[in-house]
Amino acid sequence: MMEPAFGQDIRRYLAMLQKRRAIVITCVTVSMLLTVIYNYTTRPLYQATTQILIDRATPKVLPTKDLVDGGVQDFQTEYELLRGRTLAEKTIEKLGLQRSPELSTGPMMSPRERFQRKFLGQAPATTVDADGMPLSPAAAALRSRIRIEPLPGGRLVNLRFHAYDPGLAARVANTLAELYIEQSLDFRSANSTMATGWLSERLREQRVKVEAAERALIEYQERQGLAGSPAESSPDGERVSTLEAAVVAARMERVGKETALAQARSVPSYQLASLPAVVANPGVQEARSSVAELQAEYSRLGDTLGEKHPDMARLRGDIQVAQDKLQAEMRNALRALEGDAQAARAREAGLEASLVQARSESLEVGRKAIEYNALRREVEANKQLFQSLMSRSKETGLESELTSTNVRIIEKAEAPRAPISPNRTRNYQLGLLIGLGLGIALALLFEHVDNTVKTPEDVKALGMPFLGMVPNVAPRPGQPAAARAANTASPEAAVAEAYRVLRTNLIFSAPSEGGRALVLTSANPGEGKTTTTANLAVALALNGAKVLVVEADLRRPALHQHFRTRKTPGLSDLIVSKCQASQAIQSTRFKGLQVLPCGYIPPNPAELLGSGNMREIVAALRSCYDWVLIDTPPILAMADAPVLCPLVDGVILVVSAEQSPRPAVQRAVDQVLGVGGKFTGVVLNRVDLRRNSYYYGQYYGEYYRNYYAAPDSPAAQERRS
Repeated sequence: MMEPAFGQDIRRYLAMLQKRRAIVITCVTVSMLLTVIYNYTTRPLYQATTQILIDRATPKVLPTKDLVDGGVQDFQTEYELLRGRTLAEKTIEKLGLQRSPELSTGPMMSPRERFQRKFLGQAPATTVDADGMPLSPAAAALRSRIRIEPLPGGRLVNLRFHAYDPGLAARVANTLAELYIEQSLDFRSANSTMATGWLSERLREQRVKVEAAERALIEYQERQGLAGSPAESSPDGERVSTLEAAVVAARMERVGKETALAQARSVPSYQLASLPAVVANPGVQEARSSVAELQAEYSRLGDTLGEKHPDMARLRGDIQVAQDKLQAEMRNALRALEGDAQAARAREAGLEASLVQARSESLEVGRKAIEYNALRREVEANKQLFQSLMSRSKETGLESELTSTNVRIIEKAEAPRAPISPNRTRNYQLGLLIGLGLGIALALLFEHVDNTVKTPEDVKALGMPFLGMVPNVAPRPGQPAAARAANTASPEAAVAEAYRVLRTNLIFSAPSEGGRALVLTSANPGEGKTTTTANLAVALALNGAKVLVVEADLRRPALHQHFRTRKTPGLSDLIVSKCQASQAIQSTRFKGLQVLPCGYIPPNPAELLGSGNMREIVAALRSCYDWVLIDTPPILAMADAPVLCPLVDGVILVVSAEQSPRPAVQRAVDQVLGVGGKFTGVVLNRVDLRRNSYYYGQYYGEYYRNYYAAPDSPAAQERRS
């Protein structure tokens, strides 16, 4: 059963990583080294947390519908006050932090901002508050270290402060909470005082009206000689009574509207959201809900993202738009209060006009009774309104005398024992992941850029048959370079089995009748074609075949060195008829293997190899030997090999693994096919099975790699045992 394509892809990628493991290891090492440097050079940052409870409480000047738990809460105003410029400056003044080394440097910067400022020369932006006023470096630094974290589903708030000094972090967090409570008390007292003063003025006015109404009633009784209330028998009297009750109700409504409007005008703009009359406005409620949701999202993302992150910048813009909308809605609510007060005054004036008209119409019918009842109701209405204002004045006076506030400290901050930054364990994990990711990415990139021929699949992708691969075996100490190839004839030689496999594949790929002449060449110099020719010839001879090795590299001959034979006479002498074949062909120490060396170095090697005499020599040698292996110069370097390709039965291309580029090999293939040559196959030479064991293990396995180990290596000794 064939391996699934997914499994093959996994194996291929693992092979790539195993081959490029040095890159991965280097990236991981560098990443971990940088992480260690960062962990031990970064100044530790500490965080202190004070937990506070924020309730909602405002002076009740007029009867209003209380907001139950779960309704709209004015918490966002409290959060802004906690982050406010005034509170920061009070904290700095109380703790004497104007010249603190930690705060004098300005706002706390992220690593990216620090890098830009130090190495790119980017000046930090001027820190301003919500009103656009520039802040002092100490105030800006203190505000940049404050974090407000509302706990979801409740009224608890964590007030966090970051500092390099753990003791300073705890002191600032506690001082901020204490000063915030004092500020809340001041706001509460100021609001109650303003409300009390306004109510006192209204009480004085109402008292004058009550006294005037009582005097008017008494004077009327004295003028008319009435000892009690006259009978009200006229229907007009009922209408007048109804209008009088409506006038009283309209007057109380007007007073209530004017009271709410006066209170709204007496408080600062940032405290409008704390007034029940403003909070009850649907537009204000919707805008505050939008601001609360955006600021909660900003607080949540602030723990993971920097201030310069695009999402944080977008949220700040959204919060500013929502806050502007809230301010607009509060202004609309204030205008609505003004409209309500004006409408109440108009309604009262209309009812009073109707009452005057009704009184004049019924004057003749029951003037005395109506006037008496009117005066009496005027007295009662003024007394009722006076009592209501008196009650509210007492309540407001009691609230102004209270020393409690809606903010309480639940848990005070303590000096932290361990820093929150740098988090060494997390940094090591991130460093390892970044190193691995970068290493794997670079390994895959280099593998993708690497266009050399590496595997049998690469050979088959060129449309060429694959004959086998020859491992790259380290030479034994002291072994001459000229003798390394011929030593493969020994059964104990490490690389001998590879050439036996190559020999078997070659025998089964060639016709079985008659002699076979093959050209062995390569695309570029230095790919091991001469060594491959010598060792393949030895392997064929040991199999009982009659083999002749022809040294057709008439420019830089080296084949005679492998077999330690004479250089002349040789092929060039035979082509120009300077000698006989029996004089040029030399025997070797291997039975059945003979060598035809190059002979003298001619000035025109390509012309000699392409001559008619060379064609006759190849035909004659094919008839006398089972195998004629012709070693030629590289195809792309010289024109010698292409002129020989049409004269032989096939061409064997030797490709050095992980060194020969695919385009060069493809050009060599095209050049051979262009002159009418036939390819017998490709030999993948110098395969590093030990360094890339996993890379080539899918073709030959672990035993094969150990088999080609050096004779004195532990793997080879283990194999022999």
